Amino acid sequence: MAENLNTDVAAEINITARRNDTFKLLLEVKDSNGATLDLNNGNTTTAKPEYQAKMTIMSESGDEILSIFSLIWDDAAEHATDYTGAHPKDRVPTATQTGYYTGGATDALSGINLEAQAGNAGEKVAIIVPYDYMSFQSGTYKYDLQIRYNPDSTNILEYTTWLYGKFILKADITQS
Repeated sequence: MAENLNTDVAAEINITARRNDTFKLLLEVKDSNGATLDLNNGNTTTAKPEYQAKMTIMSESGDEILSIFSLIWDDAAEHATDYTGAHPKDRVPTATQTGYYTGGATDALSGINLEAQAGNAGEKVAIIVPYDYMSFQSGTYKYDLQIRYNPDSTNILEYTTWLYGKFILKADITQS
């Protein structure tokens, strides 16, 4: 009799948002024992946070529409190796170009924030995207949220997809 082993921890969650509205998503993350995962610990060796994140929204045909980053995203395969400029600069998505959004160091609740959020109990992952970045064509897309983990006690680098599914952007009537 065959045994099955599944190492995929990603949860399939379909998200519906409204075009031209600010997108806000707060997630509480727990470890395999049910304890709230500590996302505030930084890598003391390299000054990079141990947890980094990237969420990508793609068309059903595979065209990248919008990528949302944590303030620091260090992916040498696609981006610069200097963690202060490790991903593309912010730009609003258009019909002909991919959008990128990080926010900035002065706005703690922008892009993907992997730290405790003021006023919320426990650790939260906050994904917040301004309304003007949510101006792409309404429709059904696919997305995933990937976490890059690099603890300072080892040289092991892990990429784990936490969420994936459909990203439905509904049309709105009143424009900003």
